[in-house]
Amino acid sequence: MDEMHSRFKGKELEYIKEALDRGLTGTMNQRLESEFAKKFGVKYAIGVNSGTSALHCCVAAAEIRPGDEVIVPPLTFASTAFSVIYCGGIPVFADVDPQTFTLDPNEVKKKISDRTKAIIPVALYGLSPDMDPIIELAKQREITVIEDCAECYLGKYKGRLAGTIGDFGIFSFERSKHITSGNGGMIITDKPDIAEMARKFSVLGYSTLRAAAATSKPPKEIIQNPDFDRHMFVAPNYRLPELCAAMALAQFEQIDEIVQMRVRIARLYEEAVRDCSWLVPQKVPSGYEHSYWTYAMKLEGEKKGVDWKAFRRIFLEEKGEPFYAAWKLNYLEPALNGMEFKESGIRYGPGLCPVAEELQPRLIQLKTNFLSMRTAEEQASSLKRTIRRLDK
Repeated sequence: MDEMHSRFKGKELEYIKEALDRGLTGTMNQRLESEFAKKFGVKYAIGVNSGTSALHCCVAAAEIRPGDEVIVPPLTFASTAFSVIYCGGIPVFADVDPQTFTLDPNEVKKKISDRTKAIIPVALYGLSPDMDPIIELAKQREITVIEDCAECYLGKYKGRLAGTIGDFGIFSFERSKHITSGNGGMIITDKPDIAEMARKFSVLGYSTLRAAAATSKPPKEIIQNPDFDRHMFVAPNYRLPELCAAMALAQFEQIDEIVQMRVRIARLYEEAVRDCSWLVPQKVPSGYEHSYWTYAMKLEGEKKGVDWKAFRRIFLEEKGEPFYAAWKLNYLEPALNGMEFKESGIRYGPGLCPVAEELQPRLIQLKTNFLSMRTAEEQASSLKRTIRRLDK
């Protein structure tokens, strides 16, 4: 592949070789965590093997128990809700704002109960939700806030980096995300107690783990002793492989450039739809900075007599790249639809979140991960031609 068009143009191979030459000692994991913590201005960063694992660790560290409720948005990848169910908790779906598509604080307020133990706001498509009122609601009841920033690197809310506002922030290194190591994830926090719990939970409840990454292993006379207590509680093994950490580190060193590229691509789409009355982009409120995992728009196709599938077909005919629809709402997926929690009087099914249900079948997620501006310009031109064709 032409180096200019490769997504991996940093020190990925160099760092992977270095990790191999060192004998997989964990040095790359420590370096990645250190760089993450420094970039986000937090005390602790904990690498894991996926964004889903990161969420599971945070929910566990928040001490979610069977029957506890956690407020989540329905319009996002299902890992957010699944992580709650993994711990025996009950995902309570609160509706989204019709313009930003993110969790609506007013709807969160309506869903808080005596059982609510956590809120997981999602920085959808790279845009932070309105965090101040969510944090205020959480403080009033000592509710943990876990920011799901799997799709948001360096996005900002009123001058603060998304992921640094709640008790935890999580990120994903899955291949479609801003940076990737094939898979992987990261947890960030300033709180030592929950950081330690999250790190222990990520590696089998291991007794020697602490909030900060260990720079050396415990003495062998301790861990090789037959009386050594290894596992403090039952937990999964979500350790981030060091080769993935090496690759993620090389990617993370380019994060500013990567985000800037996506923002530039989003500006091309923004210009293409500026005068279009029936394509409504995700609103970016004043004081927010969007990091554009994708460029999302609502199709008001009834104005042109065109539905989502017809729009996509015409866009492809105009040499546009295939794009995804929004995920089916979590509670309407076969895995959850019809699920009932009698203790809370909750049953999943149509009608829970009317705004999200109206939005989901209309959302278009245009790619922003092109590796050259020339390709992005061609895609913006495809969008313009599609609009012109439907405006005739």
